[in-house]
Amino acid sequence: MRATVEREEALRLLKIEHQAVAALIDELTDEEMTRRGTIQHGMYYDQECSFKDLLAHLICYEFYTEEAISEWRRDRQHWAIEAVRDPQRGREIHYGGIADRASLSLAEQLDEYRAVSEALEREIGAMSAADWRGAPSFPMAEVTDLGGMIEGIMALPPRPLYRHLPVHVPDAARYVNSLR
Repeated sequence: MRATVEREEALRLLKIEHQAVAALIDELTDEEMTRRGTIQHGMYYDQECSFKDLLAHLICYEFYTEEAISEWRRDRQHWAIEAVRDPQRGREIHYGGIADRASLSLAEQLDEYRAVSEALEREIGAMSAADWRGAPSFPMAEVTDLGGMIEGIMALPPRPLYRHLPVHVPDAARYVNSLR
């Protein structure tokens, strides 16, 4: 798939996403962030996720995107490019991203979220328009460019472009009120 937006728009939307997550982090107490079963949207039926779990989920996709960009530049296809399109492997990514970070303290997870988010913004911000629209140097099943590959991991439907949080917390004020 080719990118559906230019790099500047992708970065703008990603910054809105990060600001929305940061606003929730600032609003919620540690107890509210770690309380199980508070994320009601966009999770699998058998999950009782906390906001901390949601952060792990968000980190996972941004981390894999960052890795995929690095692999792209090394002329290699990152496994997540195809995995996110496969229902079983997508489910494994979903659960794995949360499980991989379950042992982290809230403070460690918040630090990781900030570091990964800042790194991804820097990475996309440093790309040129030619980079964004550049074709891979390796064979792929689908015609794509770097921006399209990023969208394919970060914004696979039904997610809005570069806005993963609204899938899980469609109304931040309502979410905060539900915790209090």
